[in-house]
Amino acid sequence: MEFLRLVRIVLSSFFGVRKRASHEADFANVNIVLLPFVAVFMAACIGAIIFGMVHLVAQSTSTMQGF
Repeated sequence: MEFLRLVRIVLSSFFGVRKRASHEADFANVNIVLLPFVAVFMAACIGAIIFGMVHLVAQSTSTMQGF
């Protein structure tokens, strides 16, 4: 349950959709030591998803003739 809370904190900070009251409430109840590890893991996951999507699009358009 705490891991999901950390993931929610990290994702909301990535996208900037956080209210101040919920931000302060989450940081009162979370393990700060694990937060950087979850943030790096989530950044790597988002980067891998973006890389994969670009690779799929680039691969599908390279086989099309005439464009």
